[in-house]
Amino acid sequence: MTFLIKTFGCQMNVNDAEKMRQVLIDKGLAEVDSEEAADIVIINSCAVRAKPEDKVFSYAGRIAKGKKIVVAGCVAQVEKDRVLKKNPAIDFVVGTHQYYRIGDIIDELSREKQQRIKTEFSPDWQELVPAVSARESRFSGFISIMEGCNNFCAYCIVPYTRGEEKYRPFERIVEEAEYLAGQGYKEITLLGQNVNNWQDRQRGMRFPGLLDYLAGHIDVRWLRFITSYPGYYDRELIQVMSRHPRLARHIHFPAQSGSTRILKKMNRSYTRNQYLDIIHDFGRQIPGIRFSSDFIVGFPGETEHDFRMTLSLLEKIRFESVFSFIYSPRPNTSAGQMEDNLDLSMKKERLYRLQAVQERIQLEQNSRLIGQVVEVLVTGKNPRRSGEMLGRTESYQVVNFKANVRPGEIIFILIENVGPYSLRGMEKKDK
Repeated sequence: MTFLIKTFGCQMNVNDAEKMRQVLIDKGLAEVDSEEAADIVIINSCAVRAKPEDKVFSYAGRIAKGKKIVVAGCVAQVEKDRVLKKNPAIDFVVGTHQYYRIGDIIDELSREKQQRIKTEFSPDWQELVPAVSARESRFSGFISIMEGCNNFCAYCIVPYTRGEEKYRPFERIVEEAEYLAGQGYKEITLLGQNVNNWQDRQRGMRFPGLLDYLAGHIDVRWLRFITSYPGYYDRELIQVMSRHPRLARHIHFPAQSGSTRILKKMNRSYTRNQYLDIIHDFGRQIPGIRFSSDFIVGFPGETEHDFRMTLSLLEKIRFESVFSFIYSPRPNTSAGQMEDNLDLSMKKERLYRLQAVQERIQLEQNSRLIGQVVEVLVTGKNPRRSGEMLGRTESYQVVNFKANVRPGEIIFILIENVGPYSLRGMEKKDK
């Protein structure tokens, strides 16, 4: 039998897709790259906002009749009954803790015709993560170290899609990191909804201790981690990062808003000033560190003043990049019950203003790189320009260049031109 996995959403979903791929390949199925060639199409879904959820249903509706269709992931977890009602052609709904059973589910699909659902949370999550060699990349690898969230931010569906926080043991994480380094991987990204709250209670170890060990023992160029919650800020993390050049000088720190009043409504556990203090502490001890962030525009009750506080946060911190979205009500969340006093046109106007400010900041910052040499991990060919390659810097900036190199190589590029979203240059053999 043949299968295709179509993934929507975050790096956690990409990593879950890798685990499902491994289970199916071990079972003897063959992966293909088109719906037409697949006997089974697995849609690995995202529910963080309404738009990616809509994409899941749209994609499922375009799959040809006669295919077995499985919806997995976050939409499956929280919208299981609606998934089957909305599209009767879907055969199976698989929750976020059931992907490791995908092989058994395929067997059930071949025997039975009725629709089925498996969405139970598993208390043994950390022991069910399979050893993964069927990676999407051969040079950049994800390692899931924790899952779930206990914070219940007012807008966020994660506690309902991933459950409470669960942590993989130190030994399992190290084992997977050693495997990736032994396979020649150049970078490893540690994953978790609140990755900086990871802990191994038996060892009495917290996230800075894990990073300290990995950075001292795992031979890769860059170690990364995502996503960090500002409310779990730890000064020891700064000390560890300052000691180890393997730890990429880039952190994704979702602020969500620049207004303390809105942060409180969002049930975020920090204020605007505390967030600024965190950024200041990192910058003071780790020169050159860069930050990216997430922002929600049009949260219920957001005033023009609140929004201007967000814009001023962009100006103060000057993020390397920003992911910004219009607030999207999600099932089960407390914000979904709040009075929403903003119409869609106002929310869109604020989003465009935020994005314009951030675009200007990025162009100003990137312009300072002209004439400088940056270290770049080659990621592949440029699909839009024949003969060009693409790569990423330590802070995740996209670089365009021409060179006779292969994906996975680390090279140095002299920056000659820039835009707000990417850099362009030529290979420099001697730094």
